[in-house]
Amino acid sequence: MLSPRHLPLLATFVQVYRDGSFTKAGRTLSLSKSVVSDQLRILEDVLGARLLERTTRRVALTQTGQDVLAAADRMLAASSEVGRIAESKLGVATGVLRVAAPVDLGALLVAPAIARLCSRYPELKAELVLSDDRTDPIANRLDAMVSVNVPRDSTMVSTQLGSDVEVIVAAPDLALCWQHVAQPKELANAPWIAHPAIPAGAHHQFRSQAGKLQRLAPKEARIQANTGDAIRSLVVGGAGFAVVPSQMIADDLQAGRMVRVLPEWRARTVRVHACLPSGSHPPARVKFFLEELRAVFKITGFAAQYAAAAPRHPLRYPAP
Repeated sequence: MLSPRHLPLLATFVQVYRDGSFTKAGRTLSLSKSVVSDQLRILEDVLGARLLERTTRRVALTQTGQDVLAAADRMLAASSEVGRIAESKLGVATGVLRVAAPVDLGALLVAPAIARLCSRYPELKAELVLSDDRTDPIANRLDAMVSVNVPRDSTMVSTQLGSDVEVIVAAPDLALCWQHVAQPKELANAPWIAHPAIPAGAHHQFRSQAGKLQRLAPKEARIQANTGDAIRSLVVGGAGFAVVPSQMIADDLQAGRMVRVLPEWRARTVRVHACLPSGSHPPARVKFFLEELRAVFKITGFAAQYAAAAPRHPLRYPAP
């Protein structure tokens, strides 16, 4: 009969299914392939049923295996919840912090927050996954996601960390060639740099300081680039205009490598959220991570409301 002492065997079974092989599960669990195989055999003997069909290339769940997997996931989640409750009372960041974020936002804001946290707690380990694609929080066992848009996922709860606004920028020489324009729509025929995630023909909506709304639909993107760093470099090189979050290019504005075009107009507000699994007690490492993240957002100005004044000072992070 299954008992609480068999919980590690269930954990091994779940890991084999998630990784799709005994060898990969062994690496994840720091166990040899033979130990993983023995543990699964013992679990099947205890249950009196076969859980996995094994081939040379993959494993597949039996009908019993599907039912056991669902129950095992609930048991392991409950076990993790007990651990999180205990850890949250200790006030010490331990274990492995797993965070996902978009590429540019993660490099600019999330990585510094994790660095500060790990400096405070030497026993803490961290895994930062940077991707502009949707990251599955369950499959990747994430403690937190940092997202520009709140995921439509009922298993996550979100809290807003800060905001920024998108602005039009260009290299000084290119901006000088278009100094005759007085409103965004007059830049429709200008050379533009765009992210491939923005559909062809998509428009930007701008609001003036006086509250006037206007749409700009660039006729054609001269160049597409799939990261903020690449777009920034192309703008600095004079390849075209771009609409970007103001804080992403604060250093370049301050140094004069690029300039705000039509500074009395701004595009959409970018709101950044931290998303956590719902219905759980966040472990201490997550609580402290959010504290560091909010501190970094405050330092960079993302936490401040937009002001249509001169560009802010370059980003600098104080020592932890």
